[in-house]
Amino acid sequence: MPDNKHELKVLMLDAATGFYRMQRYRVGDFFGPVDMGIHLAFKHNALTIGGGLLAGSIFPGSNRLIFAGISPCWHGFFVSSMGGAALVFDNLGINMLSLIGKAPHPSLLYLNRNHGEEIDVELVPVVPERIWDQGRKGVYAVMEHALHLFCPRYEKDPRVLAVGPAARFTDFGAVGSAPVKKGKLTHVDTWAGRGGFGSKLFQEHGLVGIIYGGTHLDEDFRDRAGTCTNALSWITTSNSSTRRP
Repeated sequence: MPDNKHELKVLMLDAATGFYRMQRYRVGDFFGPVDMGIHLAFKHNALTIGGGLLAGSIFPGSNRLIFAGISPCWHGFFVSSMGGAALVFDNLGINMLSLIGKAPHPSLLYLNRNHGEEIDVELVPVVPERIWDQGRKGVYAVMEHALHLFCPRYEKDPRVLAVGPAARFTDFGAVGSAPVKKGKLTHVDTWAGRGGFGSKLFQEHGLVGIIYGGTHLDEDFRDRAGTCTNALSWITTSNSSTRRP
């Protein structure tokens, strides 16, 4: 039986009220954002965003950020992924973010874990039309606006997930992002473009963007070479006793 310390940590956030809590799931009952996403999508119509057990490791593809939920475009469970965005997400010290409810006003979601056990969570109302019309326009303007508001609060470079006007007016809006270097947005954009999760983020949860980051360093991933052996051991051991009550 797997050690009890091996858990998936999911930050559950109700955007309608701002209420949030940390939910822990035993590895073996669930393994990552896809099977967890199925569970939470059909139970709460949640949008689940995060990485799996191997996030932060040397495995190719392990730092892709996974979006999972009921697609507004396909009207069934769907998965999309974004290159590299789970690396900064891992600095929050959680595996996933699960969104339910809709913010009363279009908002930016701020997540930051700064040298502590708690994650700072804040919903900040914005006027998306004004932001989308600024600077580089659309998703790029949202990223720049979020960095302008919140970047000074982060000790390490954060990352921003953003949506543009297509998220408001269509069912196939994407989620865009770009790495941040020394507090500045780079020109290497990445996308979770399938399934309309940008539309879901805006229309069903009222979010124009999410800025996240932190200083947490996972103990298991400090030795990147040893991570592969440790993670595969968790999965193998857990799989031998998988159960779902």
